[in-house]
Amino acid sequence: MKIHIKSFLILSLAILIWNGVLAQDIPISVKVLKDSIIIGEQTELQIETSVPINNQVLFPVFKDTISANIDLIQDIEPVITEKDSLKIYQKSYIFTCFDTGLNYIPPIKLKYVINSDTNELATAESQIFVKPYVLLDTIPVDTIYAERAGFIVYGKDGFKKEIEQYIPDSIKQSLSTDSLEIIKKSVKEQLLNIFSSELTQKTGLYNQEEIVKIAESSAQKMFIVDKSGILDDYIVAGSVDTVFVQEYQQVSQNQPLFTLYRIKDIKEDLYNTPFNFAEFWYYFKKYFKQYWWILIIVLVIVAGLVYFFMFFRKNKKPVFFKVKPKMPAHIIALEKLEQIRKEKIWSHGKIKEFHVQITDVIREYIENRFDIYAIEMTTSEILEAINNTNCNETNKQKLQQILELADAVKFAKYQSLQNENDLSMSNSFDFVESTKEIIEENQQIKQVEAEIEMSDDDTQIKNTEENE
Repeated sequence: MKIHIKSFLILSLAILIWNGVLAQDIPISVKVLKDSIIIGEQTELQIETSVPINNQVLFPVFKDTISANIDLIQDIEPVITEKDSLKIYQKSYIFTCFDTGLNYIPPIKLKYVINSDTNELATAESQIFVKPYVLLDTIPVDTIYAERAGFIVYGKDGFKKEIEQYIPDSIKQSLSTDSLEIIKKSVKEQLLNIFSSELTQKTGLYNQEEIVKIAESSAQKMFIVDKSGILDDYIVAGSVDTVFVQEYQQVSQNQPLFTLYRIKDIKEDLYNTPFNFAEFWYYFKKYFKQYWWILIIVLVIVAGLVYFFMFFRKNKKPVFFKVKPKMPAHIIALEKLEQIRKEKIWSHGKIKEFHVQITDVIREYIENRFDIYAIEMTTSEILEAINNTNCNETNKQKLQQILELADAVKFAKYQSLQNENDLSMSNSFDFVESTKEIIEENQQIKQVEAEIEMSDDDTQIKNTEENE
């Protein structure tokens, strides 16, 4: 009797050890798609594991919650694929949380079935940081308008959802991976033919290459098409507030398509919540574990810079360099205009580049001469600003001719004539010459070269005047 009890205990211990070994050999990973969310925002918990092809994994079924503070939104059916004699399980749970701060998701327990034996597996613990809530009504929205007239069509994401629904699970489990892929390819071709026929009938688009592009695009992509092809495309992402159009609807130019939240404002208003110590400590631990080596490199670089500036540069001799005097604004402008005239790039067909160069010189001259920030101004703004100077009417008309002709060439694709190009060149010289600053002899400031000594303690400037 004692021998039987002893044998039974040894056998039970061996079974437990064997089951533990099997459980340890099963790879299992868990991942939360977002490490932080706004209170009430949804995210996804993904679990993946692989077992021998003859075995099975059973996932837990949650009713309303995964844990005390983690609310379940949707339990998605697991996706099972086969590869290299292994059965790969991918399972997702959509969840949310209404408790701000750091929240822990406890290990998820799975059942691992080997023949008729059932063992237990468990994922690692997960965590998510929940930030305070801000009303979306406070976030401004933008309305997107159609730039061209046409028909609305959405991307089909390669018909992935339709293919999964078309093939029953019983058929998926009974077929090999290669056979299943052949069936999926055949189903996809049929769905593409149906979509192509429907799209041609309702929009007139018959270009097969364009049709395939739409079919393979994400379901979040909106296209405007006509019989000539794809005219425009837009991303209708998760930040969308309202969509005004439906698929195959005909729209006109400037018709509203959808409104969306301004992404920059969402980041600033929702995610830039008051930064507390708990949030700091959460991110510090997370990124320190992942990027600890970067911190060491930064510390070494900082230490090297401190040593360099404290010890090495003490014995370094001062450096001298010369600063050339600033030339008058009209001298700079006339030299650049003369260079443009010599190059004659308009004679080589580069009319647009010619007018861009002239207007750049004139804008720079106006800024240096009149303290008007003309580089970033439009033509009308420059002409309005020049009215406040002592520039006479003749010079204003010459400036207007230069700028307006350049705008016509640059933006309206106007091909200016040779005499017009010559007139802009001549007016540019005349404008600079007529408006240059006149300095009286008794008011002239003698320009000198400055020799600057750079040292660790101070900066000394030594001026050496030229002998005339």
